[in-house]
Amino acid sequence: MAACLKKPTQAKKKNLKSLLFLFLIFFAVSCLSSQRKGMASSSDSIVLYYLKKNSETPIFLQPGSWLPVATTILTGAPPDLMDKNEFLLRWEKLFKFLGVSDTGVINSEPVRLFNEEESSRLGELLYKAEAEIPDGLPQAYQIIIKREDPIRPGLRIRRTVLYLRNSPECLILEFSEIGQVLDFQTTYSFRDWTLVPISKPDPSSRNSVFLPEIRPDGLDYLPSLQAGEEEKNKICIKNIFWNSNVSKTNTNSSAKKIPKTIEDRLKTLQELLDKKLISKPEYEKKKAEILKEL
Repeated sequence: MAACLKKPTQAKKKNLKSLLFLFLIFFAVSCLSSQRKGMASSSDSIVLYYLKKNSETPIFLQPGSWLPVATTILTGAPPDLMDKNEFLLRWEKLFKFLGVSDTGVINSEPVRLFNEEESSRLGELLYKAEAEIPDGLPQAYQIIIKREDPIRPGLRIRRTVLYLRNSPECLILEFSEIGQVLDFQTTYSFRDWTLVPISKPDPSSRNSVFLPEIRPDGLDYLPSLQAGEEEKNKICIKNIFWNSNVSKTNTNSSAKKIPKTIEDRLKTLQELLDKKLISKPEYEKKKAEILKEL
């Protein structure tokens, strides 16, 4: 009792801090509820929101067919029996085969979408979210990943946003942003880079994911509802992928050379001209075609 009376001002400060903390929690919850999503798990660079099935969920997420993510990755294992190491290894395996095109002027070879550290951290967060899934109900996730810009750290990031849901057919990844550049006037907060509404992803070329020709069975683009169109921002992972190796049929039939860069093609063209295997007009015509791709 005496200890409490010695520093009454300190007690008031603690009460004010508690009220401020409760207000911030209330504000955050109200914001998230208006977006029909809640926090599943997060780190300093990755955030997972879970999306509940209800009448307000956007049609594109197909809420009627959601299943727990682990039922595809670990083939039906309930949360309390999930093997964490196996879960992480399988998740990391997936991202070895997902890439994006490098936008370099000369070299446009694809690179990995997420590095090993990001893949591992994302797997950790998903495992935690699946084990602690609210109400024990299946959920879909909105995943937001940020990368600091080394030129303007604290003021500019590159953000990637995707949706993850599981259906009876396959696990679906649907990208709505890939490496989107965001600039902030002042040092940004956690809320600034995670504030992303639920909206139907744009299947444009800037959101395209690269899949190598030589890859395990069960990994492909999600078939489009419109025949003849391929939306490369939607990936379908079937159960067979997790235990399959690189397809032998793909290896044999796709024993093709890696596509040459523009620089390599120009060198080859010059060699053909030097050896007088093509004429000067043919050389100039083909050179112009290659340079148009820059």
